[in-house]
Amino acid sequence: MNKKLLVSLLFSVALMGCDDASEAIDKAQEAANKAVDMAQEKLESVDLEVINIEQFGDAASSASEFAESIDEALNADYSNPEALVEIQEHIANAYSCLVEASSESTAEGLLNKVMATLSDEQAENLIEKGIERAQDMQECVM
Repeated sequence: MNKKLLVSLLFSVALMGCDDASEAIDKAQEAANKAVDMAQEKLESVDLEVINIEQFGDAASSASEFAESIDEALNADYSNPEALVEIQEHIANAYSCLVEASSESTAEGLLNKVMATLSDEQAENLIEKGIERAQDMQECVM
């Protein structure tokens, strides 16, 4: 009789442990879903289509290239350092070409518009590093 009671008690304890583990998994999954939703909202809040590339006249291709490099920063795999260096270089070159094709103030104005819409700190830092690199560059290489 004691064996049956002990076995029943053990199964009950094991089932309660499974319920606790299942609850913990559900909570972790819910937290992960919230984090993904927040990241998606951040990406959606930055609409590079709003920028009228046509306003840059002859520098439109440079402005378009710069917008593309910003988009790369927003969609970057931040766990891949090599990709981040490549994106930073793309930003630097695109910004340098935009300055060369238009002016420092025009490029800075576009940069300010973009930065004002960002809410992703990692992307902001990557872009800022690219801009710093652009200021060290001597010429545009497209």
